[in-house]
Amino acid sequence: MNRSWFKLIAVCAVAVLLPNCGANKQLVSITVSPSGANITGAGLNLQFTAVGNYIHPPVTQDITNTVVWKSSADQIISFSTPNTPGLATSGLGCGTNIPVTATVYSNPSNPPAGTAIIGTATVSVKQVNDPNCP
Repeated sequence: MNRSWFKLIAVCAVAVLLPNCGANKQLVSITVSPSGANITGAGLNLQFTAVGNYIHPPVTQDITNTVVWKSSADQIISFSTPNTPGLATSGLGCGTNIPVTATVYSNPSNPPAGTAIIGTATVSVKQVNDPNCP
């Protein structure tokens, strides 16, 4: 077998074995932690983290600093510390299994125009000696 055939077979073998080596990482999901946390009291902090799950190649990466953090009940648990991404603070209200989300937008300058990958966790907040809190 001459060298050019050998080179062609070697290149094809590498292409078959590493088909995604030139592709950009693609985010497929976000895991948010902790989930199911409980806070008792107002003004308390809870640090959430977001881990991006990628394909091409399959890796995980901490993306806490790059996601958009949101709570479904800002009066009870909120993200308002821009210097500490993922840091939530409890408010005066109470609630159980409040969803908090970490979102990555494909078009951050115009989110409705793109797609979004969203990870979710829950947190429960109650107040000390408050009979209205479950």
